[in-house]
Amino acid sequence: MKSTSRRTVLTSVAAAAAAMPLLNDLAGNGSTAAAATAAATGDRFASNSELYNSGSFQEGVHWMRRFRCTPRTELLDNAGPTSVPVRSTAVIAPHGGGIEAGTSELCLALAGYQPAGAGDALPAPLGGVPQRDYWMFEALASSGELHVTSTHCDDPAALAVCGNNLYAVSLHGFAPKAGQPAKQILVGGRDQRLMRNLAWAFEKYGFTPSATDPELAVTVTVSGTDASLDGDDPANIVNRTRTGAGAQLELSTALREAMFGAFGSAADRRRTAGAGEGNQAHFWNGFVGAVREAVDRHELGR
Repeated sequence: MKSTSRRTVLTSVAAAAAAMPLLNDLAGNGSTAAAATAAATGDRFASNSELYNSGSFQEGVHWMRRFRCTPRTELLDNAGPTSVPVRSTAVIAPHGGGIEAGTSELCLALAGYQPAGAGDALPAPLGGVPQRDYWMFEALASSGELHVTSTHCDDPAALAVCGNNLYAVSLHGFAPKAGQPAKQILVGGRDQRLMRNLAWAFEKYGFTPSATDPELAVTVTVSGTDASLDGDDPANIVNRTRTGAGAQLELSTALREAMFGAFGSAADRRRTAGAGEGNQAHFWNGFVGAVREAVDRHELGR
């Protein structure tokens, strides 16, 4: 498929950026998502700021943030015979660590880093893939109390990372209802083209409900606007990009567990992410490969 001109992409981005709210509005000044009450979502805290200032949980003891935000001063197209991808996609995990386990490691892998490193240890870049901006909020122990719904996220680093990029992909975990397929991916968000690219890539990499081996079966659903996990709210952190849109990926617990040799702790997950063979390698490599290819296509305008 022929890629679009980078000038076309940048013109549309400039128009979209001009219509977006100011960063102060997104950060919680005025009638914003951060001003909503936690009661509506069942969260203890109505925003990241409220959590950080509560005094109940301490950074470095109960939670931590990791992020990379590179300055973007220029995008240039020299009118060559073919265009190259506009590398401007952030990867985020708003509920990493012990909240929605496995999303931190996947976030780093998709951003082009080894899914390891904690505390002051920087994750090592992976060769052969681009390094992307990322942000993750991580609970240092399993604690649902630290969950802040994505539409209430006002973390300054998260706003900077997403606002600095044209596109974004967010990673989440969920538990399917009784009777539903165990291994699922729900594709949501506001960026319909990116969502279509993701659905296409998952099928290409064998993530289908009709797999020959029932253990490999994965149900991929592109969320409609009336779905409970559709991710299309403009206030959702993944949609606070320069284009005002992103894609949200909800991964079921069974699928995330299948990607790791040991899933019980952060140390176990860092040590065994994608390190196994057979089904584990299929799920980890297939998911990471599919998302990377979908993002590459998206950045080419396809």
